[in-house]
Amino acid sequence: MIAALIALCVFALSGFGLSFWLRQKQDSSQPGEAATRGAEQLSQLRWRDFAKLVLQAMQGRGYRPVIEDGMPADGIPTDGSDILLERGGERALLSCKYGTGSIVSAQSLLGLSKSASLRGAENVIVVTPGKFDDEAERIAVPQHIELIDGSELWPEVRPYVARPQEPTPVPPTAASNIPLMAWGGAAVAGILVWFIVQGLQPDSEATSPALAPPAITAAPPASVPPAAATPATTKPVAPPAATFPSDPAVIEQHRRETANAISTLFGVDRALWSTQSTLMVYLSSEQSDPVNELCPLLERYPELASSRVQLQPPQGSTKAVRFKQCRTY
Repeated sequence: MIAALIALCVFALSGFGLSFWLRQKQDSSQPGEAATRGAEQLSQLRWRDFAKLVLQAMQGRGYRPVIEDGMPADGIPTDGSDILLERGGERALLSCKYGTGSIVSAQSLLGLSKSASLRGAENVIVVTPGKFDDEAERIAVPQHIELIDGSELWPEVRPYVARPQEPTPVPPTAASNIPLMAWGGAAVAGILVWFIVQGLQPDSEATSPALAPPAITAAPPASVPPAAATPATTKPVAPPAATFPSDPAVIEQHRRETANAISTLFGVDRALWSTQSTLMVYLSSEQSDPVNELCPLLERYPELASSRVQLQPPQGSTKAVRFKQCRTY
């Protein structure tokens, strides 16, 4: 009786739980499919049509295009250059990376921060119907660049698309199979629980006093020698040291990527390696202090983290050369 009651409770709870989970899983798959289909639809547009949709989405955020001399009335440059936006006195530079392929690399982001500063913008927004690679996402954070790929862009531009392509709806037969699968699984769970509870119930004959087996007296445990009872002392294991690449070509590529990324920082004119362990950073103004932004770029690679940084003031400046080391050995 107890086994049947427990099995019935498991059957009911499992049936309702599985029905809810299967319906939630079916509903959650629809937005992901819609975003993927929308990104594919955006990649088929011409650059100007794509830029127009993006500009409408930015206007939904409160931005307005800054109409400069020689620009069309809609604010979209005819030469495909970046668009200057303004919201509440704050300016941002919008860059539409449309013709660079399905994956935008970090190389496409170099120079955007400096270009934004020259045009009086504090932030940079980069949009693409494709995706960004890992290196682009790493260098975007310290340079105040917002990356919006196709799946994130689609919900913002969808209200402005004339006929958005929606994912194929789930056939009625597939939706009608959800209760059958849920309650079928619940029935299997209930039967298994019934068998388990039946096996755990004590046998009345085995527990009767007349047939109970004689008690077995356990022998006292053997005494443990003092030497054996003492646990062995283990030495703490030191954490593994950071591994450096051994290929000189890989190290040189890391130096080149780091120098290019630091050259795009605000207040930096250019950066180059004077030796294998010294990075020359030429500042564009006496007030520039890009140490807090360049150290994370150096510390991405363990072999460059302890490099010596020489901060060179602008030509004609009376300030002395400064030296910095982001991480010691």
